[in-house]
Amino acid sequence: MVTFCIALACLVLGYFIYGSFVERVFGISPDRKTPCYTRPDGTDYIPMPTWKV
Repeated sequence: MVTFCIALACLVLGYFIYGSFVERVFGISPDRKTPCYTRPDGTDYIPMPTWKV
């Protein structure tokens, strides 16, 4: 049980550390559009309503 708790703590800690690293490296731009808006094809790239996301 101790090993599980340590692994879970490492996973949560890694999530926050890696998330902040990726945010710094790639940057987040709210005006950047996703592929479903830039290349809609009606099959794979379809915008979903926000209540489903």
